[in-house]
Amino acid sequence: MKINYLFKNNKGRDFVCGDIHGCFNLLEEKLSEVNFNPQRDRLFSVGDIIDRGIDSEKALDYLKKSWFYCIRGNHEQMLLDWSTEDTPVYRNDAFRFHIHNGGIWIADFLGVHIQKLADDVNSEELITDLYPALNAWIDVLKNLPYAIEIKSRTKKVGIVHAEIPEHVQWPSLEAELNKTNVLYSVLFSRKYIFSSKKKKYRIDGVDEIYCGHTIVDMPQKKGNVNYIDTGAYSQNNLTLLELTDEK
Repeated sequence: MKINYLFKNNKGRDFVCGDIHGCFNLLEEKLSEVNFNPQRDRLFSVGDIIDRGIDSEKALDYLKKSWFYCIRGNHEQMLLDWSTEDTPVYRNDAFRFHIHNGGIWIADFLGVHIQKLADDVNSEELITDLYPALNAWIDVLKNLPYAIEIKSRTKKVGIVHAEIPEHVQWPSLEAELNKTNVLYSVLFSRKYIFSSKKKKYRIDGVDEIYCGHTIVDMPQKKGNVNYIDTGAYSQNNLTLLELTDEK
């Protein structure tokens, strides 16, 4: 599933949060502040729920919760890239990239020293044969969509991790994700957040888009795109916003 299409929650409220990066203590504080009700409310994540923070392992628990909806961020992709790679040389490159970007916690999860894990990554054997516990992550992460759409009678909201190229309209995003440059943009791009096109950067076919990936001091808006990663792991600041039908 490339995009998860949903309707507005008519039983309760919908919220969206910035990159969690293992800081689930911050998330739980924010949810408590808004009296989040898991029986009625839903939470949408812009991805990057693992790496860098203190409790990445807790992501597994959250991904099993019926009220928690997460898309695939570049950090989830990093873990998938090496844990599912058959060729040792490519696996090693992907592993080192992930470790360099905050993935060292995976060694503790697997109960092995990081150097031993690095050596085994170079093995001709499948890494999941050596470490079957990795399958718990692969099984959930491979099913994460690249985007979420939430539709009500009056408004359509989109959620992606990084950015959508400005030439891509929202209704065609699912088909466009077959293109390497579009997929890269959705997972990694910081092109528009740093550009001067504050009002001109607009994705047609959707009212609002929420994304993370790039840390900002406070939520920023360019056109109809909202950047809401306020640095949970680095600034101790996690943004949680309620989605409403107001335009």
